[in-house]
Amino acid sequence: MRVRQLLSLLAVGAICPLLGACGVDDEKGPEAGSPDEVPCTITVSSIKEGNDIRGGNLSYFVRYRVHVAGEPDFEGAQEPVLNPIQVAQIVAVSKHYSCWVSRSNHNQIQIDWDKPLTASPSATPK
Repeated sequence: MRVRQLLSLLAVGAICPLLGACGVDDEKGPEAGSPDEVPCTITVSSIKEGNDIRGGNLSYFVRYRVHVAGEPDFEGAQEPVLNPIQVAQIVAVSKHYSCWVSRSNHNQIQIDWDKPLTASPSATPK
């Protein structure tokens, strides 16, 4: 059964970029266009496999540091469902991603797992 799941994940990972349908995270972030949301960047500090499988993709427990310009950095965590390509990017390509976060509730964050950033965000003092 594990071999079949692995083959399925690899097939999904190979097809995702062609279809542009890699983002399967159903976590709620700030509402699009809300005056409460601000742009941010995250730096992944750890990632480990979770216990959930949705749409043929595994969930991963991801810890990160959030950087919002002009504000102190803060820690966060999510358990998004990621495809194999997104996981490979986090592990091998970049630990930095763009995001949007709610000013009033830092737990409401939307991370763009499909677009790793090339440069590290600059830290702000605590």
